[in-house]
Amino acid sequence: MKKIYSLMAGSFLLLICSILANQAYAQTTSMQSDHSFYLFIGTYAPADSKGIFVYRFNTTDGKASFVSAVSGIQNPSFLTLSPDHRFLYAVSETETHDNRGGQVYAYSFDQGTGTLHYINKQWSKGNDPCNISMDKTGKWLFVANYNGGSLSVFPVEADGSVGAAIQTIEHHGHGIQPQQTTAHIHCALPAPEGNDVFVTDLGLDRVYTYELDPATGKLSPGDPPYTEVTKGSGPRILSFSPGGKNLYLIQELGGELTVFKYQPGKLTTIQTLSNLPKDYQGKIWAADIHFSPDGRFLYAANRDDLNDVVLYAVDKATGKLTYVSRTPTEGKTPRYFTITPDGRFLIVGHQNSDEIVIFKRNAETGALTLTKQRIGVPHAVCLKMVPAP
Repeated sequence: MKKIYSLMAGSFLLLICSILANQAYAQTTSMQSDHSFYLFIGTYAPADSKGIFVYRFNTTDGKASFVSAVSGIQNPSFLTLSPDHRFLYAVSETETHDNRGGQVYAYSFDQGTGTLHYINKQWSKGNDPCNISMDKTGKWLFVANYNGGSLSVFPVEADGSVGAAIQTIEHHGHGIQPQQTTAHIHCALPAPEGNDVFVTDLGLDRVYTYELDPATGKLSPGDPPYTEVTKGSGPRILSFSPGGKNLYLIQELGGELTVFKYQPGKLTTIQTLSNLPKDYQGKIWAADIHFSPDGRFLYAANRDDLNDVVLYAVDKATGKLTYVSRTPTEGKTPRYFTITPDGRFLIVGHQNSDEIVIFKRNAETGALTLTKQRIGVPHAVCLKMVPAP
């Protein structure tokens, strides 16, 4: 009888161990899934080679694995995704002599397999489109045509295809720098709430305000129509703070950061500071800015000669920035970078070197630590991330 009880106890113990092991496996699998993201990479590449890449990035270990890539598009330098992540849109940064411009491509995205499938394309209505964004409803696309000096608005159809441009707004004028002989629209950013769309003009040293009619997609000038920044500074990229209280601008030619207080239809400048080292005399070529997910830190990148990312602490009450540190990006020309949605890693794409470099991020201090992980994609100029199933 004791032997039977002993066998029963042993079997029960094995059953308990098996259940616990299965629970641990399920928890581990769930944890890995919770920290798995798709990373989309836009590049400068000819149409007959792979131009848009999809990787799976795991933030438990900072490793990326190749999933898929597409060709057939020249210089897909900037990307955006629909709010439901079912569609991806890319600019083809090219030009034509008749100013039909570059093109805008639409792809469906299979979230199960991680593959992109071409839908259609449209002319961008201006040369060298360099930036594309979407309103919060997923109905309207905004494309900045850099050398066309224009902004185009496109409708998005129910099947994800992009319709022909319904409006193209041209800017005219020049600035004081050799790079500012004409208008150069670089970025269009819809406000997270409301209908404001803010547009940077690198050639005119202005941030324009437009109001979107959500029913028709048409843009009308704000009141006031623009906010001026430092002459010759070259406003480049905008980023809203989490919550949308403030708007932040990096300026390519002057290497400055400007903080605006945002109210519907209105920007008020509250701070401007340099993103450059003290007494710096080299090339000024500022690139990109992004917030940490919790909004406590802002990161700002400089390209050649500096090739670094600068860390700032953000004052919760005022939105003002305080310099903390700068970190070399370990590559050439950091055109764009992104922070993983869980805040664990910062990933830097380099336009003029062959690797994307990955940094571990300290959530408490914001500090970056170089990892040994790399992604072998050359001429990376745009990085976007969404959760992976």
